[in-house]
Amino acid sequence: MNKKIILNKKQIENSIKRLSFEIIERNINNKKICLVGLEENGYSIAKRIEKVISENSKKHLTTIQLKSSKNGFKNSKIIEEDYDVVILIDDVLKSGKTIIYALKFLLEFNVKKLRTLVLIDRGHNDFPVGLDFTGIKLSTTLEEHILVKLGKDESAFLN
Repeated sequence: MNKKIILNKKQIENSIKRLSFEIIERNINNKKICLVGLEENGYSIAKRIEKVISENSKKHLTTIQLKSSKNGFKNSKIIEEDYDVVILIDDVLKSGKTIIYALKFLLEFNVKKLRTLVLIDRGHNDFPVGLDFTGIKLSTTLEEHILVKLGKDESAFLN
């Protein structure tokens, strides 16, 4: 299959910067924010958002990685503090299943506000996932897949 670049390195950086400023603007009265990145890419995006927010606001930020396993999600660090808002972050919204399970896991803690953020929304949700922050929304077919590569050869591809 042909790979088509849908976001290059600069576009990803710009999208993350814009999302970071949206978080600052929409959480003007929230001082303590927890960024929860799903797996590798969601966590990488969360760390980048943390950097931009830290450079441009006085928010108290905590960023953690949420990993899935056969038995669900694991990370007890979430319960260590009382956050004003928790933002769940992932790279691509595919069916919505992973985000639904992660939201269910996060609701086991005393969360005041819970928000969702994805870099790319494919628009094929099988589950009713509402997004609070979206980098880009793409119309794709069910057969097409999106691969986000972060790091040295950063880009997002449509397969």
